[in-house]
Amino acid sequence: MLKPRYMQIADLLTEQIKDGTLTPGAMMPTEATLQATYDVSRVTIRKAMKVLVDNDLLYRVRGSGSYVKAPKAQHNAFQLMGFIEEVSAQGKTPSSKVIAFETSPCSHTIASKLNVEEGTLIYEIQRLRLIDGEPEILECTYLPVAMFTDLSIEVMQTSKYDYIERHKGMQIAKSRQCVWPDSTSTLLAKQLNTRENTPILRVESVSELVDGTPFEYTVNYFRLYQYSFEFIAHRQTPQ
Repeated sequence: MLKPRYMQIADLLTEQIKDGTLTPGAMMPTEATLQATYDVSRVTIRKAMKVLVDNDLLYRVRGSGSYVKAPKAQHNAFQLMGFIEEVSAQGKTPSSKVIAFETSPCSHTIASKLNVEEGTLIYEIQRLRLIDGEPEILECTYLPVAMFTDLSIEVMQTSKYDYIERHKGMQIAKSRQCVWPDSTSTLLAKQLNTRENTPILRVESVSELVDGTPFEYTVNYFRLYQYSFEFIAHRQTPQ
């Protein structure tokens, strides 16, 4: 079945964004220009542009026009990579800001995640993860002090996984993750530079070394402004 004309135009503009003809930050041609280019009505152009906005490819500025959005960094939930590795590999600039770094006896809940005794001394660390200078993730991490006695704020401002693997000589094997929809509290909204009750994703994970030892329990709050999640499911061949 032939697609409606506005969908055909939306597909053509989408392809121009994906192939770089229309670059991130570029202002889209005016409605009048697009009308003339595709020989259609203004209503058709507006419907096509709405498709691109709904697909998160454009954003509108009141009184100015429509602009091409930069592509979001993708988080592959099935590949265990550090934030810096993942974001850098996609041509964006990652950075971290440590907003809390302290030690304390762990609660029963955290002890059960790390497979240690309740009251064991742990690090409680909060980091703001930024993409191109914009806050995107609040990370709350808990690690046993006994495993990482020389862990420092300086380490946490860079790559935690690089420190664990290169400096400590430990081999990271896997991470078990659970994902829930959530919304920002007043404090979280302020930390992530967004509005209260903004939809976010809460991702809890327990990471293990190759010998099965849990070394980290983390709760991440994703703002999803510059991040999207990718889930790839493989179907097994029927027997």
